[in-house]
Amino acid sequence: MPALGRNPVTQTLIDWADMVLVMEPEHAEYIHGHFKCDPNKMRILDIGNRYVRGDPELIRELEEKALPILGMGDRLREIWGKEHSSRKQE
Repeated sequence: MPALGRNPVTQTLIDWADMVLVMEPEHAEYIHGHFKCDPNKMRILDIGNRYVRGDPELIRELEEKALPILGMGDRLREIWGKEHSSRKQE
């Protein structure tokens, strides 16, 4: 697992991050095995690798599990909703 999304995981990114969210325990194990990462920075969302990018169910699970951890629930949903409704109108 050398990359999260389209950005390679690097020591610089891990050092920069206040928090590292991973979807599965295996992802956390990989990061801990290849990088120096304070275990207190790591949060495992327990979202299995059964989705394709952009799957509405994946988005729902990410919102349900990640947004409360980030303290961004309602505000981010509001921003996300406005962004996606404006794209549909284009």
